[in-house]
Amino acid sequence: MKRWLVAAALLVGAACDTQRDAAAPQRTVDPALRAALATATPSDRLIVIVNYDETVTTSDAMSAAIMDVGSGVIQFNNLDLVAAYATPAEITAIGALPAVQGVYANKQLRYSAMLHESVPTIRADAVHAAGITGKGVGIAILDSGIDGLYNPDLHYPDKTVQNIKVLVNLTDLFTFKGSLQKPAKAAKLFVENLPNSETSVGHGTHVAGIAAGLGTASGGYYTGVAPGANLIGIGTGDVLFIFWALAGFDYILDHRTAYNIKVVNNSWGTTGPFDPKDPINKATKQVSGKGITVVFAAGNDGPDQNTLNPYSVAPWVIGVAAGCKTVPDPTKSAIHCADQTGQNRAPILADFSSRGIPGDPLYHPDVTAPGVHIVSTRASTGMVLNVSDANHDLNLTSTCALSVANAPYYTCASGTSMATPHVTGVVALMQEAAGGRLTPDRVASVLTQTARPLPGYALWEVGTGYVDALAAVNAVRQ
Repeated sequence: MKRWLVAAALLVGAACDTQRDAAAPQRTVDPALRAALATATPSDRLIVIVNYDETVTTSDAMSAAIMDVGSGVIQFNNLDLVAAYATPAEITAIGALPAVQGVYANKQLRYSAMLHESVPTIRADAVHAAGITGKGVGIAILDSGIDGLYNPDLHYPDKTVQNIKVLVNLTDLFTFKGSLQKPAKAAKLFVENLPNSETSVGHGTHVAGIAAGLGTASGGYYTGVAPGANLIGIGTGDVLFIFWALAGFDYILDHRTAYNIKVVNNSWGTTGPFDPKDPINKATKQVSGKGITVVFAAGNDGPDQNTLNPYSVAPWVIGVAAGCKTVPDPTKSAIHCADQTGQNRAPILADFSSRGIPGDPLYHPDVTAPGVHIVSTRASTGMVLNVSDANHDLNLTSTCALSVANAPYYTCASGTSMATPHVTGVVALMQEAAGGRLTPDRVASVLTQTARPLPGYALWEVGTGYVDALAAVNAVRQ
């Protein structure tokens, strides 16, 4: 919904920027980079992302100019950005280069986490009954990785059809002036065809199961939203940085046709204001422009206002808030789901789900999806998630209540990280129903228009309401 409200303003702003850039580029000063430079010594080298005006220069020309000031570079195949490895003095020089619109720190991002009931809550089970499962649609999971070796629900290479992981020692991969080699391409800095790309987190494996898990290990009990879809795991490592997220988007664009990628799940983010020139926002706009729907977690910094993940509010992405499941057993714990208004409604918004700004046309989620006590696939190497959620898994008074038989392959977690892949899976269902012809704008329009309203909540809290897979699929079915 926000994309239509702000489209005109963005177009006007873009036109003005173009006119100004012709004379003097409007350069963005990144607060995170300013903070990093304040503690850096003159000889320190920092990884930065350079955003340039693609209408007046090229990646090769920008890279050459950066190398001329003494810095190393890595290029992207599809994104109008360049990564640089530079000293503080060199960063200042890079910022003054013609056509540079901003220099950004390679700051650390964070995963947005703290199926059984959640799939019926969004009526995806009714879609499955009609024979639509997301068959043939590619879902990219840009996250910590996917364990397709241990977990049969995500088996590599027939379910997870490609699984990649970042290379280590990124600083060794920059090309400096005088090198006999051409600058490295970011999308090439992954190891491909890995049965297991998780190292120690387990977050990506859990997210992947929600979006498209087969339910094999549970006899179909914990089946994901789009079990017929293909998974493409983009493992960005245990600690996510901007560079590797950008490299992941670059890889997705390179392989979108080969794997029929129609949607990318992003259960991660940051804090702060929305900046349209931020490298992540620039990348997601290019990804969306190539026909791939971009879905982002709204963040877990609620219930206060103005706490949204800024990447989730971009007009070209779908931002997802976390709601509670419809649970038939009233004896189960309602942690994070206590009725916050006294109206005794279900499902309701999770207390941790980030909120937007009342009355603001941009700062709000688009839709809400289940994000509390979601049981999904466990990674054998996912020690972080496995340990942090152990107290919930076998707690029979919670809405997790895993059986002993299912515990080896499943774990329980809460967060907008878990809500986001529900929507990602619904996008895959919609694409199958529509023969793969839906544009990202059409997907967003249908999802927001068919969502079930949540009485008592406002747009800035829950978007247009609770995502409804059946209504969305029926709206686009051929």
